[in-house]
Amino acid sequence: MRVIRGGFVAAAVLSAVTVLPVTSAGADSSAPTAPGITKTTITVGQIDDLSQPVPGLFKAAEDGTQAYFNYINSQGGVNGRKIQLDTKDSTFNSATVTSEAESMVNSDFAMVGGFSLLDGAEKAAIDGAKMPDVTVPLALNLSSDPNLYSPIPSATNDYPTGPFLWAKKAFPNQSQHIGILFSDAAASAIVSQQLFDNAAKASGLKIEYQRGFGSNESTFDADVLKMKAQGIQMYFDSQLPGFYAANLAQETAQQGYHPVDIQGIAAYIDNMAQSSGGAANGMYLEQQEALYEGEDAKAVPEVSTFDKWVTKVDPKVFSSITPLPSVEGWVSGMLFVQALKAAGPNPTRASVEAQLDKVTNFDGNGLLAPGMNPAKNIPSKCFIVAQLKDGTWTRVSPTPKSGFICEGGLHPRAGWKPQTR
Repeated sequence: MRVIRGGFVAAAVLSAVTVLPVTSAGADSSAPTAPGITKTTITVGQIDDLSQPVPGLFKAAEDGTQAYFNYINSQGGVNGRKIQLDTKDSTFNSATVTSEAESMVNSDFAMVGGFSLLDGAEKAAIDGAKMPDVTVPLALNLSSDPNLYSPIPSATNDYPTGPFLWAKKAFPNQSQHIGILFSDAAASAIVSQQLFDNAAKASGLKIEYQRGFGSNESTFDADVLKMKAQGIQMYFDSQLPGFYAANLAQETAQQGYHPVDIQGIAAYIDNMAQSSGGAANGMYLEQQEALYEGEDAKAVPEVSTFDKWVTKVDPKVFSSITPLPSVEGWVSGMLFVQALKAAGPNPTRASVEAQLDKVTNFDGNGLLAPGMNPAKNIPSKCFIVAQLKDGTWTRVSPTPKSGFICEGGLHPRAGWKPQTR
């Protein structure tokens, strides 16, 4: 699942409505209604971890957001305005993020699609200006911010139980002997992992080994040896990026050790077989996104559209360090455009937020699980299961050929209630 947004990396668009079509109707010639707006353009900002802590870490977020805006602009933009993306590098420095966010408040209409482990440093600026921030947050202090709208609401509040119930049914014995590795590089990752653990236990799974690892770790030989000796029969990791999950699979195989290997969306990369030296064959994914790296292109039309436009921006995006932000940038752009279009030809920040407050059912035209509720910050309970077979990610039972499994429910954090704006 996607619990790790703040770790190392980390459904119909309204139930009866698809993403609102863009239109080229002429924009009003009156004075701009907010920073970043002219008669012909609207500029939005984005801050990503680009050069640090790992070069190119979240470049995919820029790729995905830019790709969606290119797609919209090819249709004439929104109300006669082309959307421009103003991107900045966080340099992995909180002071830099704060300064860049303060600058964007004065030059850009909104923030869209950013991806930074330090995005919490944006909070004071966006709250002070009541600036819409449409993105998937990583920092815990943004997960319930009144001006932040996530197309994929935070699992730090409500965790889907469906994947656990599937694992228990599919692997009744192995699911009683689970080992977990998770990133403890950010506070939100630790909180998310705790909720993951609570939801897993409430679903009847038993966790017998667990360790949080630092951002400077990428190999897990010692953990593999301990888990093998302890009789761990299943990995159930939500926080391992593809490179890390590939290393874990390789190190496990070298020990002649074969636990069931279930990973989350962060491990979804198109070169997993090559990265793991073939050791990841049989690995499972459980995630709330379609197989957007091409596998679902025939079954889900939006996947085909996404693939076409994002690979125009970066042909190697799906082999990057973390491909996940590309689809998150795309759906963030989609959610923003839906609200911008609905706000009319003279949008203000307040009118766009008023439209975002109405989006209680979002699925990114099938890219995401149905039932995402950005307005109330409630995630979907739905998911898919895929498996690496002969080097290719393939949907497996009980996942339908298109669409999602919508069994189970949501396990809430103690005291949490749906967000009220």
